[in-house]
Amino acid sequence: MATRTEQKAQAREERLARQQADEEAARRRRRLLWFGGALLVAVVAVAVVIAISSSSSSSSGTTGGTAPPKAVASVSRLLGGIPQSGNHLGKASAPVTVTLYEDLQCPICRDFTLGAENQLIANDVRAGRAKLVFRSLQTATPDAPTFQAQQQAAVAAGKQQKLWHYVELFYHQQGPEGTGYADSAFLDKLGRQVPGLDQPAWQSARKTPAVARQVSADQALAQAKGFNATPTITVQGPKSSPQPVNGAVDYATLEGLVKQAGG
Repeated sequence: MATRTEQKAQAREERLARQQADEEAARRRRRLLWFGGALLVAVVAVAVVIAISSSSSSSSGTTGGTAPPKAVASVSRLLGGIPQSGNHLGKASAPVTVTLYEDLQCPICRDFTLGAENQLIANDVRAGRAKLVFRSLQTATPDAPTFQAQQQAAVAAGKQQKLWHYVELFYHQQGPEGTGYADSAFLDKLGRQVPGLDQPAWQSARKTPAVARQVSADQALAQAKGFNATPTITVQGPKSSPQPVNGAVDYATLEGLVKQAGG
């Protein structure tokens, strides 16, 4: 039989063993809590990054240029209340006609359109001093089928008096040259952004021979006139014959030509 001293020693050892076990269990719990907290922080951080990335992608929604909601609002403000007829913009009675030969993938056309041309629309076209005519001329688009498809999409929108909405939205969201961004999905997306555009009718019109012929006729007319750069701009009115100018001219130059022509 163990003596009382031995019993005390054994009880002490058992108590110390239990204490050590409890401390080890507590350490394991702390490690698990720390690991769980760190994992939670990492998960939250990843979720935030994904949310920001998704928000950025959805807000831009484009290959380049202005985000669609801003572009749609900007274009609607610019063109609201101005009459459209096919590839014409402005009052039929306007004394001066400004004709624009453009390739929708041309970055210089974009700069001109979103700069001087938009000022001309906001001032002279809206006031009835000038009207615009849009025509197609391939310069920047690398292949003829893509050029034909994108220009036909704009011309087809003109069958519903929405060509200028489509053209403006294209320039607002124009992508980098040579990247192949102007595919069917891109063109369809722009069509969905045009306010009030009847989508089935537009999709059908894009494939018609008449729309294809209009794009080809524009090209033939440009070539007959010796135009080989975009934008090529002609200004014609009662006081002057057409005066072609090339490039992203500024508004002061463009307005001067309009006034000289009789606006």
